[in-house]
Amino acid sequence: MALSAWLVLPAGLLAGEPVDEDALLLSQQREQFLHAELRIGSTNRAQAEEWLEQLADYPLQPYLEQRWLEGRLSASDAIERFLTRYQGTPMDWPLRKRWLLYLAQRRSAELFLANYRPTQDAELHCHALRFRLEKEAPAQIWPEVRELWTVGVSQPRACDPLFARWRDAGQMTPEVIWQRVGKVADGGQANLLPYLRGLLPARDQYLVDLWIRARRNPVVVAQSNFFPRRDPREREVLAYGLRRLIWRNPDQALSTWQRFAEDPHFTDAQRQMVIRAFAVALASRGDERADVWMVQVPVEHMDDTLAHWRIAHVLKQQDWPRVQQLIETMPEELQQGAAWQYWLARALEQQGQQTQADVLWRELAQRRNYYGFMAASRLGLPPSLSHRPVPVTDGEVAELGGHPSVRRAQEWLALGRMTEARREWNHLQRTADEQTKLASARLAAQMQWYERSIFSLADVGFWDDIELRFPLAFKEEMAEFAGKAEVDPAWAMAITRRESSFMVDANSPVGARGLMQIMPDTANYIARQPVQLGQLYNPITNIDYGTNYLNYLMRRNDGNLLIATASYNAGYGRVRQWIPKDEAIPADIWIETIPFRETREYVKAVMAYYQIYNIRMDQPVDVFAPLVGMRIGQSQD
Repeated sequence: MALSAWLVLPAGLLAGEPVDEDALLLSQQREQFLHAELRIGSTNRAQAEEWLEQLADYPLQPYLEQRWLEGRLSASDAIERFLTRYQGTPMDWPLRKRWLLYLAQRRSAELFLANYRPTQDAELHCHALRFRLEKEAPAQIWPEVRELWTVGVSQPRACDPLFARWRDAGQMTPEVIWQRVGKVADGGQANLLPYLRGLLPARDQYLVDLWIRARRNPVVVAQSNFFPRRDPREREVLAYGLRRLIWRNPDQALSTWQRFAEDPHFTDAQRQMVIRAFAVALASRGDERADVWMVQVPVEHMDDTLAHWRIAHVLKQQDWPRVQQLIETMPEELQQGAAWQYWLARALEQQGQQTQADVLWRELAQRRNYYGFMAASRLGLPPSLSHRPVPVTDGEVAELGGHPSVRRAQEWLALGRMTEARREWNHLQRTADEQTKLASARLAAQMQWYERSIFSLADVGFWDDIELRFPLAFKEEMAEFAGKAEVDPAWAMAITRRESSFMVDANSPVGARGLMQIMPDTANYIARQPVQLGQLYNPITNIDYGTNYLNYLMRRNDGNLLIATASYNAGYGRVRQWIPKDEAIPADIWIETIPFRETREYVKAVMAYYQIYNIRMDQPVDVFAPLVGMRIGQSQD
């Protein structure tokens, strides 16, 4: 089934698409377009012009012209006119890049520079700088060349002549080379290190050897004879190695630091990077030594990550006076965040200051998030959704339906071409004002293109339209398959909203696919037979497998929905390792101390979404009530 089958183009939204003859004409134009799209790049001028004329009023006709011009790069006047007309649209860049490369090969400097636009494309940037060198003083160009060269990855061969001129001008100093070594070594393209080693003076080349070995295995920095102590730059390698070693072998990292802690060659920045890494790594492991490192972080360097682990560490110990003290000494901006206001209230409550705690919780309970819902539940108040529709009129939405980018996006959807449709929609978002973006959210929702509606609202920071942000997408399918799998459809809806924002063709870097982001191995297990990857993009199939997997996780976790939610994100086996073995702890503390930030935020988001969908699906149940008294520990099994 085509992905576009799940998107509805309402009557009247597409200009010129009623339901009779015009609809038939549009269907014929789509067929003509697809036929011409495959052939126009290699056909003759007469045939191309005939197709372009026949489809003159079809929204996607400019894409045919783009394809035709890509095969006629010598037609400079026609290309310039096209690029001027469609500048910034998805049709601009593919043609512009191909044409600029053509001009660069022919040394057409003036035409190249007239049509070049700033870009992240290093090859075109290098060509532009080479042409500018013919017109401008080198001193104006060299800083840009240096920025291009000092990156952690290899640059295109087209940059080599530019870099050669820059080097011959004496700009490639050992300091510049060392700057690039650091970027390459610390997470860059490691196979560049031998090349960079050869550029350094002979006396400095051993430093790159240290980087190579430390990157391969950070344990080497703990060896007593690893550093010859000939150059202060060795400390960059040591700091890098220690920041990695603390996660692998804390004892070894700490003992190594003791040997070098007073080394005057450590810069303040390097020292703070090591201290920060030690503090976060030890706190996330629940190591009691974390306190020693947390207190060494200056208040001005405290950020969300450090603040979280500083509090999480003492939360595990349930040292409530210490929790209060740490929160009250945070920078004011951090202290006022929902998380720390919640935990300040918890600390006050645990110390017998219920009235003060209730004041904080009552204020938090007005917020539509995890902490707001937790606070409301603790007070016995109903959750606050504070729904506010986007302030746009039907007329504004209808007018937007005739926008060229919208019409092109809708046509791509009708052809099942999701990527092209998103490019057009994203172009609209980049060029639209805030009111138009709000209208686009309404329009996308009417088309049942839920992901674009959600993302459009996020783009302008409009969070209060609950119906658009949390659509009842695939409601019937969710109800049917969740019912069969004996899981709450509101929970399944919340999982889906977090996983894909209802993007039916979502594909994660690790290979999860579709609405509920099903991994292929999970699908095979649920189906008890090999599943073709393409099937996971079918919403029906994906919801079927996803809800059955939720059922499996509920059974494996003895019906604990909270742990099942974490398992859906991080895996059952990993989550079991996070459950306290000795003594059960309150559920909110367990959530706050989940070692993986992604899973920690995932659980909070899904539980908040679960509450919202319960209300939206007419199930006014306080899903946070069970969390208030819940304790998590293996003793509960």
